[in-house]
Amino acid sequence: MIRHPPFRTFGLFLVVLVLIACGTDARPADATQPASTYVAGQQKTPTARTTPSPSTARATPPPSAPPARAAEATTIPGATIDVLPTSPPSASAFSPTPVPSPTPPADVEYDALSGPGQVEILGESAMQTLAVLTADMSPRSSAAEEERAAAQYLRREFALHGYDAWLQTFDVRAISPYERLLTIVEPQPLDIFAFPMWTTAEGQVAARVVDAGAARPGEIPVHGLAGSIALIERGDGSFDEKVSRVAAAGAIGGIVYNNEPGSFVGALTEESIPVVSISQEDGERIKALMEDAPVMAALDLVYTEHSQNVIADKPGASDQGSVVVLGGHYDTVPNVPGANDNGSGAAVLLTIAREIADREYPFTVRFIAFGAEELGLFGSRHYVDRLSGGEIAATIAMVNFDALGSGPVTTAFGSPDLLRKVSEYADDRGIDVATNSFLIANIGSDHAPFDEAGIPFIFFMGEDLSRIHTPEDTLQFVNAALLGTSAALGIALLDILANEQ
Repeated sequence: MIRHPPFRTFGLFLVVLVLIACGTDARPADATQPASTYVAGQQKTPTARTTPSPSTARATPPPSAPPARAAEATTIPGATIDVLPTSPPSASAFSPTPVPSPTPPADVEYDALSGPGQVEILGESAMQTLAVLTADMSPRSSAAEEERAAAQYLRREFALHGYDAWLQTFDVRAISPYERLLTIVEPQPLDIFAFPMWTTAEGQVAARVVDAGAARPGEIPVHGLAGSIALIERGDGSFDEKVSRVAAAGAIGGIVYNNEPGSFVGALTEESIPVVSISQEDGERIKALMEDAPVMAALDLVYTEHSQNVIADKPGASDQGSVVVLGGHYDTVPNVPGANDNGSGAAVLLTIAREIADREYPFTVRFIAFGAEELGLFGSRHYVDRLSGGEIAATIAMVNFDALGSGPVTTAFGSPDLLRKVSEYADDRGIDVATNSFLIANIGSDHAPFDEAGIPFIFFMGEDLSRIHTPEDTLQFVNAALLGTSAALGIALLDILANEQ
């Protein structure tokens, strides 16, 4: 999930939401973006619906290697799956494939959750899948190799349960968080953990570091910054103003250090020179080195270009062409486990797919695990932008699962009719769900492009977002009961929509 109201990891989430609703940053004048925003160029300007949050993520790379990218046959416990196609199995990626299944009789009553304890069973199943995702495929940073490996895993899992599964690739301009973006070369080699600024220019530069203070007027060194990397303190002015001043003085790169403890990621509105952000502690560390000797540093910001959605279809039992999309992103912000955001959503998608694998619906059920959500909803926007007008009209509903696993209750927000259907079903079955529109109305996630296209949607999430985008987003803070609730309500909505066809 990328578009949360800005906050650091503390408990005043609702207070900050109020600030967001009022257009307040709750930060200094330099517009702060989430640690997920290591991207430039294609990101659209945030709106009230899509306000990002900062990150304090400073974890290490993944503890174990992710699975192979399936360039050859891949072994899964209990089965061997050959290489799967990277393109749709039919001429159109969005045209349901006809199957020789009979149309269900008109009096069929869909109700997959009639058995006792289904919420608990679904929750346990989702937790088992989430444990695999978190242990073996975390982090899954947007557009990085780890995200691609996770995409192959998801595609194999969908195919294993009989779905037509493929990858939908798309372009995204992102800087890999696994590269060493900032290195101190002299007086001693030292790697500094850094985030690229949003909309930074790319480049590989090596130069002497010069202290530019907070880059306010009058603080630029008298002899200028020609050929140097400017060390800039955050605060008292926008990042654009600071970078413009040092670039005009001749700087070929910039390092912005925080004016409070911890890391941050800042946003620029245009590219000029390569700029990274670092923690206050590392900024002071560099300044201490500068007191004793000249400091030489190297910036290395190089963009990657691709990500992918995982699409899996269960064709409808009739040829009416209607589609229900169940989606959620599977990527994470850099260097965090992402168990809740959004391993929980990916795990619930697979759980639902397994649960309904042997069922028939009058419409196509399409699962989509979206890539590069943390960069700005790139995957879901690419999918929706590629739909024709007829395909948009044929999409009955979009169900989005994001950050489901933490908080006192599952929360739902969305189109009034879908929200009413789910609420009535939950009330009848004694399933605990809150329709707290204030909490999540301004949180952007992969439902947003569908909503903008006029497609009805419903968005499930948990109420506690305090650990997302941090190293504490681990399995131990995910509640299986909340995953089970989201999975159960997703299946119930399929049944309700099927009964209406």
